[in-house]
Amino acid sequence: MDLMGIGEFARLSPKALRLYDELGLLPPARVDLDSGYRWYACRQLDQARLVASLRQIGVPLAQIKVILGLDAHAAAREVAAYWTGAEAGHADRRALAGYLVDRLNGKRPVMYEIAVRDIPARSVLIRSTMSSGTSTGALTQAPPNEPAGRSNALAR
Repeated sequence: MDLMGIGEFARLSPKALRLYDELGLLPPARVDLDSGYRWYACRQLDQARLVASLRQIGVPLAQIKVILGLDAHAAAREVAAYWTGAEAGHADRRALAGYLVDRLNGKRPVMYEIAVRDIPARSVLIRSTMSSGTSTGALTQAPPNEPAGRSNALAR
């Protein structure tokens, strides 16, 4: 078994390799009991590169542990799902940053778009109030196609 020292293995920092060992992501092939020095096998390079690549795209360590336990196809689906969520979050932050830049530059854009939509006609119950602010106590029901002022009053 060809072993490599921590300094020459996969271009990962000793701190990262110790953390990955503690989390069970990349345990060394051998640890010197006297010095605590870690040795890694050449066959571990692929997994080390995978862990480093997943960290570079921002995958949390706990999720990396899950991905490493999956077969290749399931791991690919998990990475794709992570990236879809990351892109959505990035798009939201991009929109917010654009809004903030415009606002700080003195523009007053609407942060949220307002959409107008048609809804089917429906009956509405209206309570009439006099201009002095006192209630008439009368309730009016407006049919779907008739303005509220032309409907019959309902006694209450």
